[in-house]
Amino acid sequence: MPHGLIRSAKFSDPAEAKGQSDLIEASGIVISLSNPGFLWTHEDKGNKNEIYLLDRQNAETVASFQLEGIFNRDWEDIEIGPGPEEGVNYIYLGETGDNDRVYRDYKIYRFKEPVFNESDKGNTIVIPNNKIEIITFNYPDRLRHDVETVLLDPWTKDLFLVTKRDFFSIIYVLPFPQNTQEQMTAIKVGEFSFTRAVGGNISLDGREMLIKTYDFILHWERAANESMVDMFTKVPRLAPYNPTEPQGEAICFDENLGYYTLSEFSNAIIPILYYYDRLEP
Repeated sequence: MPHGLIRSAKFSDPAEAKGQSDLIEASGIVISLSNPGFLWTHEDKGNKNEIYLLDRQNAETVASFQLEGIFNRDWEDIEIGPGPEEGVNYIYLGETGDNDRVYRDYKIYRFKEPVFNESDKGNTIVIPNNKIEIITFNYPDRLRHDVETVLLDPWTKDLFLVTKRDFFSIIYVLPFPQNTQEQMTAIKVGEFSFTRAVGGNISLDGREMLIKTYDFILHWERAANESMVDMFTKVPRLAPYNPTEPQGEAICFDENLGYYTLSEFSNAIIPILYYYDRLEP
């Protein structure tokens, strides 16, 4: 755990347990904008090519949405926010994992957020392949990275990637407008003073950021005139992570600037959806 950081008093501690999840390897999580009261999540390497809609009150999986023709090589994080068409909510699904650093390229799938109908409950709905845009990219100098943290800046629509296994987590950017026709090369914009970043999220208003490791959660705040890169250089505060999860890789803000966490199944512990309420602005 980083030394000398101030603990934030902005969030409840301990968390509120919302309910048990039936997902085994949840790897990313984000609130739904088109479906109030729900969260989107997914599983990682080798699992189904589906995203799941969870009830925020009890963690129940109410429906799944299959990405037609897309293989889940290693989906590691999910974001939501603006995209190419103004006024539309987009899902960004990061196929960015690479535990053994063997892949030649990486992808982020971008598609309009699905709308859930009560008739969809318990079913699998197909997202047509022609509705899914693919942002394919690599890293400079043919480097290969395992990335489990994808961040969308709602102010600029830039996508940021934070590496997991480097000595210090490296930060890359895919600037907007992202190319969906040709492979992009991510641009290095900095690095953090910690490693093992496994998940993160930018608040819907673009003013705050959470990044978690397996052991702690860090919280940043951003001024109106600051870029994301400016925020990366600021000293964060320690946000509550109580209870610590067995293999927690998923975190997201809600619209009130509280946050949810969700773990993978590990050490025979069933994953629980936790919520940390916002106590002060």
